[in-house]
Amino acid sequence: MKGILWKISVLTLALIGCYYFFMGQLTQGFVNENYSKFTHQSPSLIIGLSRAHNGIDPSVLDSVLDGTPYEGGFLNFAFEKSQSPYGKIYFEAIKKKIPKQTTKGVYILTVSPGSFSAPVRITSVEQIIAFDQNSLLGKIGQLNKNPNYEYIRKGYGGSLYKGFLPNNPQITTVFHDNGWEEFKLFKGSYHITEEDIANWTSQTIGGYRLIMKEHPEKASTYRMGSFQQIISFLKQHGQVFVVRMPIDPLVLGLENKLWKEFNTEMTLISAKKDVPYFDFSDATQYKTYDGSHLSSIYAKEFSERLALEIQRYYRTPSF
Repeated sequence: MKGILWKISVLTLALIGCYYFFMGQLTQGFVNENYSKFTHQSPSLIIGLSRAHNGIDPSVLDSVLDGTPYEGGFLNFAFEKSQSPYGKIYFEAIKKKIPKQTTKGVYILTVSPGSFSAPVRITSVEQIIAFDQNSLLGKIGQLNKNPNYEYIRKGYGGSLYKGFLPNNPQITTVFHDNGWEEFKLFKGSYHITEEDIANWTSQTIGGYRLIMKEHPEKASTYRMGSFQQIISFLKQHGQVFVVRMPIDPLVLGLENKLWKEFNTEMTLISAKKDVPYFDFSDATQYKTYDGSHLSSIYAKEFSERLALEIQRYYRTPSF
C-alpha cells in the first residue's frame, strides 16, 4: 500500500511540475489580449470599456506628456464591456494597480452608457456585484505578478501547449505590453475595405438593437455612485480626466436616443468632482472600424489630441 501511495505522490508531483512548466513556457511569449494588464502596477491608468482598450495608446500619451510633471508610464487598464463596468469589482482592481506612494498620476476615466448599465433583470446592488464577480477582475486576485500563474489558471482559457507555438498569430491586431490593443486596417497584402467597415458598423448597430430587445439594460445608480467614488479615490493619487470616446454618428445617435441626458449627467458629475470632462463623441475626424472602436491610425491621432488636452488642463502639484 505504501508503495502505491508513493507512486501516486510522485506522479502527482510530476503532473504539477509539468503543468507549471507549460504555464511558464506560455508566459514567455504572447498569452492573450488582457494578460499584460495583470502583470504590473502603474501610477497612471486608462480606465473604461473596449473603446478605450482599442482607442487610447499609452505610448503616445507618454510621448506627448514628456516634460509634464506626472508619474508615468501609462497602462491601458480598460476591458470589453462585460469585464469592466464601473462598480466595486473594478474599483478594487484599480486600487491594486496604483502604487500606494503615487501622488502625481494621471487617470483617464472613459465613459459611455455601457459603463453604467446593468441588465434589467438585476434589481439589487448585491446582484450587480455578484454579476460583476464573474468577470476577469472578479475571478483573479493577483493583478501585479509576472509571470501571473493565477491569470493562466483562471483567465486564459486556452490550451497550454500553445506556449510552444508562434506567438500572436493575429492578422491585423497587435497586443502591446502597455495594455493597448491595436487594430490595423492593413497588414502586408491584407486590407480592411470601406465595405468591410460599413458591414461591421451595421452589425454593431444590429447587435445593440438585439441587446435592447432581448437582453435590455438600464442605467444603474449604483454604478454612477461607484464612478464618483473612484474619482474621489484617484484624486488622492493625482489628476482625473473624464473622457467620452469618438464613435460613429449612427452609433452615437442610438446611444443618445437611449440616454438623452448622458452628457448632461457627465458634465454635472465632473463639475461636482472638479475634474475636466472631454466629450469627443461627435469628433468625426477619428474613424472607427466597426462603428464603436478606433483603428490604430485614428487611435494614435486621438491619443495625441487627448494628451494635448490633458497638458492644457494639467495642474502642476504644489508639493
